[in-house]
Amino acid sequence: MRQLAATLLSCAVFSAALLLAGPPSEAHAQGYDASGQAVVDDARSYVGTAYGAYGLDCSGFTSAVFADLGVSLPDSPGAQYAYGTPSNAKAGDLVFFDEHGYGISHVGIATGDGTVIHSSTYHGAVVETPIEYIPGYVGAVDAY
Repeated sequence: MRQLAATLLSCAVFSAALLLAGPPSEAHAQGYDASGQAVVDDARSYVGTAYGAYGLDCSGFTSAVFADLGVSLPDSPGAQYAYGTPSNAKAGDLVFFDEHGYGISHVGIATGDGTVIHSSTYHGAVVETPIEYIPGYVGAVDAY
């Protein structure tokens, strides 16, 4: 009888935790309300983190930043490009590059000041660089 009571209590606690947590956030569907500057500020907190550390390749970095703010992004640069709505690369927008002529291969976060924060294989870390230093600019997406 104690085992049954303990099991039922565990299930009730788990169910309550799920109800309180709510569904995972989707950018527009959940009314995401962080500013582009909040995205940039969070992205800047990653500058200096080694490339690949904690899964921070380019799309892993952008996913981590947006996850910090409650938005779940897809895992690849191409999927992230299809996620939001086209924009003009304002602060907090995702910016995309075709570095080698084979399709979207890189993603970063626009600062609104002509620079991009991105996880770079060339630099071996998350860095902020002028957008024109990254070849093959494709476009930007407002993911929030």
